[in-house]
Amino acid sequence: MITPNRAEDVAEARHTVPLTQLIHLMAEYQHLGAHRDTFLATPADDTFVRGCGIVAGSIATIGVICTAVGAWQGGVALLTIAAVPVLLAFRRGILNRQNRAARIDLFDHGVTVYRSGQRVAGFRWDSTEVRQQMIPFHDTMPVSYYLELSGPGGVEATVDEEGFARAREWARAIQSAVTATQLPAAVAAIDNGDTVAFGELALSLDALTYNGEAFPWENIQLIDARSGHIRIKLAGMWISLTPVSTIPNFYIFNELAERLRLTPVG
Repeated sequence: MITPNRAEDVAEARHTVPLTQLIHLMAEYQHLGAHRDTFLATPADDTFVRGCGIVAGSIATIGVICTAVGAWQGGVALLTIAAVPVLLAFRRGILNRQNRAARIDLFDHGVTVYRSGQRVAGFRWDSTEVRQQMIPFHDTMPVSYYLELSGPGGVEATVDEEGFARAREWARAIQSAVTATQLPAAVAAIDNGDTVAFGELALSLDALTYNGEAFPWENIQLIDARSGHIRIKLAGMWISLTPVSTIPNFYIFNELAERLRLTPVG
């Protein structure tokens, strides 16, 4: 076996190399370090498929009876309704087949993501952008885990709780690793007088900037994201800025913003 020198070499080997070995080849190419954990595909939900079949069969039976006794309009309507759970079961079956071989592998310095029929995608903690659809603020709040990962060269992958088991664990592990790795450099950049961008938002020693409009730290009373949008409170009034899901590495943004708000430059 030859160690690949390019990402394309890893992809080209996928037809002949076992998946586990291919993942470790990608990890070696990306210098991800030692392997720490694996998260496999969410088990197929056969109960859902069976339930859809029972519902569809019951509705279709009534529809056939209605048609047989002459109420053909009602029968056709019921048969049409019966097609809905059939389609839902069919979609779930496709997802189950696609996700059967899916896996996330965590390493010291990054993560690999694989979905059936796709290339193994590798991401380093020091260069990955993570966008999360919903940010949990209390452990009691229900959260749907859906992360979008992007790296240099246009490498992208999505990971969600429908496709991967133990969602709370991998979501926290990925976010914590990216934040711990990239936060020191972001703090140093701010301290040096630079501006650090997070999508449409930007942070500097003087202000939070959104779409070219600067909000000085001394004027910002609070920053909140519980509504699904970044909001700032100015003179007792809330101003909504941008959805949380559009902010790359939200936890780094949040840590920096709170530090700057609480200790503005005089």
